[in-house]
Amino acid sequence: MPTYQHFQDLVKAKHLPNSEKIGPCLTCRYWDVEGPRDEALVPNEALCLHPELKKFALIVSGGSGCNVWAKQPGVSQQAEAYAHRGEA
Repeated sequence: MPTYQHFQDLVKAKHLPNSEKIGPCLTCRYWDVEGPRDEALVPNEALCLHPELKKFALIVSGGSGCNVWAKQPGVSQQAEAYAHRGEA
């Protein structure tokens, strides 16, 4: 499954604050999903639990992304490959 276009657009938007921290929710520690993460979870939706964003009760997919991303420890190689696919 290719990465969602909105994620790819975000990756390329270098004018954003913290652009070096842009990443997909699939590999983010703040994405509230259970179990191992692989590309099959990309279309799944879950809450964002980032301390600054939690109050907004954001529901995001594994293919969503933002610039307050933080890597989930132990992410599978398949999820890592998804995160880097399509980057310039």
